[in-house]
Amino acid sequence: MKKNYQSPFFLVMLLTMLTRMSFAQQSKELAIIPFEDHNGTIILTVKLNDFPRPLKLLFDTGADGMALSKSLADSVGLKVSRTQNASVVGGTMEISVSPGNTVHLGNFDFKNQSIAIFKEMHRETDGIIGNTLAKNYITKVDYDKKEIRLYSFGDYTYEKGGTSVPFTIPSGVFILPGTLSITADQPHAGSFVFDTGASYSLICFRPFVKQNKLLVSGFQSESHGSTTSMGMTTPTFSGKAQSFSFAGMPAVKNMSVTLMAGGGQSESWNPGFDGSIGVKLISRYNFTINMAKKEIYFNPNQSYKNENI
Repeated sequence: MKKNYQSPFFLVMLLTMLTRMSFAQQSKELAIIPFEDHNGTIILTVKLNDFPRPLKLLFDTGADGMALSKSLADSVGLKVSRTQNASVVGGTMEISVSPGNTVHLGNFDFKNQSIAIFKEMHRETDGIIGNTLAKNYITKVDYDKKEIRLYSFGDYTYEKGGTSVPFTIPSGVFILPGTLSITADQPHAGSFVFDTGASYSLICFRPFVKQNKLLVSGFQSESHGSTTSMGMTTPTFSGKAQSFSFAGMPAVKNMSVTLMAGGGQSESWNPGFDGSIGVKLISRYNFTINMAKKEIYFNPNQSYKNENI
C-alpha cells in the first residue's frame, strides 16, 4: 500500500515521533557529587547498602568496577556469588564477586552494582569505584569545583575551549593512543589506559618497555622502586622523558615517566595495552567522559600548575 505523506494522520504521527526523539536526546543532570582532591587523586565519600559508616573510595577509571578488601567486605556483610580471575598491574589474581549492591553517593543511588573482593589492597582508601559510573552516565570531573556531575546520555553541550579525544574500550577500560619520546629522535607510539587511579604521570608496562628497549635507549633513571596494584608488586625505574602526547593533545616536555622492569610475573604479563596515563597528567584538565560517543572532552583547568607534572 502506498503511504500518503500528505495525510494529516501521517503528519501527526511524524511530529509525535520527532518530539519523542527530541525529548529522548536531551541530556539531563542527575547528580552533583563532591570529591576530595589529594594531589590529583579523586576521593569520593559514599555509603554502601545499609552499612552505617561512610566509606572513602578512589575514583579509578583504570578499573572496570568497584573493589574492596576482604576484611572490609566482611564488615559490610557483602554476599559472594562467585570467584574469578582479575587482571591487575603486573599479573592476575583470583577474586570474589558480590552482586546486587547499592552505592549511595549523597542523594544519588547507584544500584545493582557488583563489587570485587580482594584479599588485600594496600591502599589509603577503603576501596575503589571504577569506571562503571562513566559507563552508565555522562561523567564530568571538575577539578576547579572539586565535583563530579552525572548526566543522562543524550544531547550534551561541552564547555568551550576544550578538545574531544576518541577512546576505545577493548577490555573494559578507556584506551587512548599516545606517543612517548625518551629522547628527541626516538618516538614510540602506543596505547595507554586513561587511569585516574594512578598517582604518577605515565607508566609504561613491561612488554612495551622490552619491545622498544626503553631502559637502554638513552633513559636516565633517577630512582627505582616498585608499583603495587591489589597486592601485586612490580619493580620500576623512574626518570624523565623528552616528551609525551596522547591523542593529538599538546605534547608535555620533560615529563616524569615510570618504566616497568622485568622479573617475576610481570615478565610474561601482557595486558593488551602499553601503559597508563595517571593523575599527575590528567589533573591538568577538567574532563567529561561520554561513553555514548566514546570520547573524553578535555578542558585545561584553572588550578593546574606546571610544577605538578
